[in-house]
Amino acid sequence: MKRSIPLVTALAVGALLGGTEVLAADANQPHYHTGVLPKFKAGPPSSFGFKLTGAQQRALDSGENVLATIANKDGDGSCIAVLDIPCPKRIIWERITDYKNYPRMVSGVTRCDTYKQQNTPQCKRNWSRYVVSAMGIKKEYFVEHAYEPFKSCMTFHLDYSRQSDFDDSVGYWYVCDHPNRKDTCRVFYSCRLKLRGWVPGPVKNYLMKTAVKQATLWVDKESKAQLAKEQSGGMRLGGFPKFGLAR
Repeated sequence: MKRSIPLVTALAVGALLGGTEVLAADANQPHYHTGVLPKFKAGPPSSFGFKLTGAQQRALDSGENVLATIANKDGDGSCIAVLDIPCPKRIIWERITDYKNYPRMVSGVTRCDTYKQQNTPQCKRNWSRYVVSAMGIKKEYFVEHAYEPFKSCMTFHLDYSRQSDFDDSVGYWYVCDHPNRKDTCRVFYSCRLKLRGWVPGPVKNYLMKTAVKQATLWVDKESKAQLAKEQSGGMRLGGFPKFGLAR
């Protein structure tokens, strides 16, 4: 199985098609705005009107990675990927929140450095600097993640106190128990990206669909690998992911 390329192909093609504007991320300068894309709110997909169809349920039952469209207020459809992963929630969330290992797990991510954390029982906030590279093009951006363990949900968006190469980005992870299968979770992922410059609509839609669908695949691969490692070593399988201060 190939590793995921979430947003990496999109940023490279977008940079190639979006003109010759020279940009440079800057941790010492605020972003150009405080958000232009509508942010996700923590909660199940039903909270923003998404529900699996019968055909999508059957596709999941057959092991497929399902891709669907969710309507936005501004009229364009965001993509949401859904995949059933035969692993406990704890393991899945430990992979999603293992930011320091994104360069190993996620193709195209060359750096992911945490520069701030705020943890409470209700919400684990992480601010990280990403460097991504594809087709010889490198981009840098800063992201604020908010993982709410009791809602089993994470939302994220740009850290607008720092200047990123992307115009805007927002996203969402949600993990729930499978309705019928023991020791299996259903994972939902959605992300929207606004690039600088103009990118043809069909190209942008294709790239974002590919990126969103592949994001659940790297989580599937890494979660299964961790489960196998723990089963072979007799480690525990329950509970929430562990968090510590960045060192």
